[in-house]
Amino acid sequence: MVKKVNTMQLGLQMGFITAIPLVIFLILGVVLDKELGVFPLCTIFGIILSFIVTALIVYRIIIPYVNKKVNNKK
Repeated sequence: MVKKVNTMQLGLQMGFITAIPLVIFLILGVVLDKELGVFPLCTIFGIILSFIVTALIVYRIIIPYVNKKVNNKK
């Protein structure tokens, strides 16, 4: 069951969901690059991985709202 959500709340949630994985994987990539001496390989891989993780999380959050809207039109 999908709860009624405030648009502002959903927007803030999406902002944090986008920013947090990017920052975490970016920092992890930079640290690994310094340790392994392969700059910027791990940083680029971390950024790409953060985009994938973010897309999956956003998909899991948004799809119930899309399905609800489609079901209401029928």
